[in-house]
Amino acid sequence: MNFLDHYFSSIYTKLEADALLYNRKLPHAGLVGSENETAIASVLRDFLPVRYGVEVNGLVIDKHGKVSKQCDIIIYNAELFPTYFRKVFPVELTYGVIEVKTSISKQEADLALQNLESLNSLDFRPLLTPYWETRTKENEIHHDPPFSAVFTYRTNTDTFETFAKWFPWEFLFRGVELRDKAPKYPEIRTLTVGALDQGLIKMESTNGYVTRFAAISDRGPLERGFNTKVKGQEILIDPAKSLFLFLEQIWVNLSHHKLHPGFDIRSYMSKSMDVIIKVPDLDSE
Repeated sequence: MNFLDHYFSSIYTKLEADALLYNRKLPHAGLVGSENETAIASVLRDFLPVRYGVEVNGLVIDKHGKVSKQCDIIIYNAELFPTYFRKVFPVELTYGVIEVKTSISKQEADLALQNLESLNSLDFRPLLTPYWETRTKENEIHHDPPFSAVFTYRTNTDTFETFAKWFPWEFLFRGVELRDKAPKYPEIRTLTVGALDQGLIKMESTNGYVTRFAAISDRGPLERGFNTKVKGQEILIDPAKSLFLFLEQIWVNLSHHKLHPGFDIRSYMSKSMDVIIKVPDLDSE
């Protein structure tokens, strides 16, 4: 086993230990879910550079006052985010949202997608000053909507195909308000789904292509491995590899994601906050 194998196996072991502890010690289902969200959020904080903030249980809002449903994990621009907003994140500063499930079924998958659909419905395009309007057109500045993701510790199916069917490609356009004129660069919407006992699904709106990876173990029998089936053939899933695939794809999403440099937090202020009085030079009186 090489260094990366050891590294991600140790991360998975900690993650799994946290999940088992929370599931055994916390009788209330809501508390179990909350603690498991905290566990994977902790892994993300250790994995990502500090410029990416990771918050558990927050809301994403747009400049029109529209609010998403409660998000399990929000990844945002920590360098520009005004901390007085606390658990509420402007969509223009939000890189992506991850829904976390302890165990997922078709019903739970639908609920996760409904939450993410509320994110899709937000207007991610910033309100720009005339200066930034001009620069955006001249330099063809591009910006992206937040990416969507689902992470689950377990699935309640023993076939990869069933797991994959829970996440249709058409989801990428649910709740999205399409503009009359398409921009030169199309909006790139993505969905990433990771399951420790299955593998990874990733899809992108620009090409309609869905990629699926069953995280097959290449290390022989595993103490913590999971059995699933792909096209009727039973295979052994390596959860550490599943975790690596998910984290790696989140990193790819973040490295490609563009936020608009012209966003101004004052676009969220009410009209009453925008009223000011210019005071004359007092020394001249």
